[in-house]
Amino acid sequence: MKGRVNTSLIANMDQQELQHLITVSTGFIDAYIIECNDQVPMLLPQNIVLSAMDVKNGVKHIEWHDVKLPVYSVHNTIDQHAVALVIEGEDISQRFALICKTMPVSTRLRISEIVDEMDEHEAEQHPAVFKYVRMQDQRYYIPNLEYIEKLLGL
Repeated sequence: MKGRVNTSLIANMDQQELQHLITVSTGFIDAYIIECNDQVPMLLPQNIVLSAMDVKNGVKHIEWHDVKLPVYSVHNTIDQHAVALVIEGEDISQRFALICKTMPVSTRLRISEIVDEMDEHEAEQHPAVFKYVRMQDQRYYIPNLEYIEKLLGL
């Protein structure tokens, strides 16, 4: 009996928990690089994006699974077409759509290669920015999802 491995714990572990453990243990994160109008690109963890769909630019809401979701746009107002990323919230009522120009580039990042930039004054000027980071001579920002949710009335 000593030589047997208890696999019931592994069997009960869902895929999301397993992916979290793999990410934490390997130090990697899968993220989207989202081009933003009048701003450096955004880095967004892929695990909070529930869906992506083509939409008409300038929409005030999108419909996803029979629910109207408010939109937050990082895209310009000129182009006719855009992509909506459905963003998960802590609660179903906190979901929203992030409107961007095209389907963002997917990348696997080594967490240790992402360096925080300490420019609190600049982040204060852009309340939708949680933090600026640098990776391989390129600057990105991490969105302040709490601020965006409040802005959208969620």
